[in-house]
Amino acid sequence: MFSPMKLLILVVLIAAVWFGFKAIGRVRAKARAAEPLEHEEHQNIDDNHR
Repeated sequence: MFSPMKLLILVVLIAAVWFGFKAIGRVRAKARAAEPLEHEEHQNIDDNHR
């Protein structure tokens, strides 16, 4: 049915996908957290040019 090698490869692939999605989630969360700061910086720049 399943050889130990195939089972190991399956576990490694599942772990890689799992941790990949977690990493993508962290990057998106950081980007969302940084958005208001970037918006404020642009707003301050716009206010200084008026």
